[in-house]
Amino acid sequence: MRFTPHDFRRLFTTEMVSNGLPLHIAATLLGHLNLDTTRGYTAVFPEEVIAAHQFFIEGRRTLRPFGEMRPASGEEWDEFEQHLLLRKVALGDCHRPTGRRACTSTTRCRCRFLRVDPAQLPRIEEMTCNAEARLAEAQDRAWLGEVAALEESLKHLRQRRAEAENQLATTVEGLR
Repeated sequence: MRFTPHDFRRLFTTEMVSNGLPLHIAATLLGHLNLDTTRGYTAVFPEEVIAAHQFFIEGRRTLRPFGEMRPASGEEWDEFEQHLLLRKVALGDCHRPTGRRACTSTTRCRCRFLRVDPAQLPRIEEMTCNAEARLAEAQDRAWLGEVAALEESLKHLRQRRAEAENQLATTVEGLR
């Protein structure tokens, strides 16, 4: 039997998730921006993932003070619902962990927590064309700060387009 270093990454991921490590933490450890990538690394069935997560949560609950198990107040619930509403953004959904404050980024295409909706590919293309036109103008007028910012935005827009196309291809492949 022959193993590659990548095989050990997969074994590590499977072992950690099987023993209760939440998938989003495993994704962070592996440097994945997309949880679906990390899911692909785990040789676990969804029922096992759910059972491992529930086991982890039950273990955490036993460590918490009793007062934390109280029902949420109306104000706390409203705040939580407002947070969920703020997760919807133009290109998809923000997957910033709950409990952290909402994203204030005006360039959400650069946010590492954005999960792009493949249905937004036309919008991404429109944004890319707009940024390319603005970049050409900035280069013509020698607005070097704008050139650098627009080049960075275009890099991220192209990355988001690739992510959405990959997600779309994976979905189509799964339907076959």
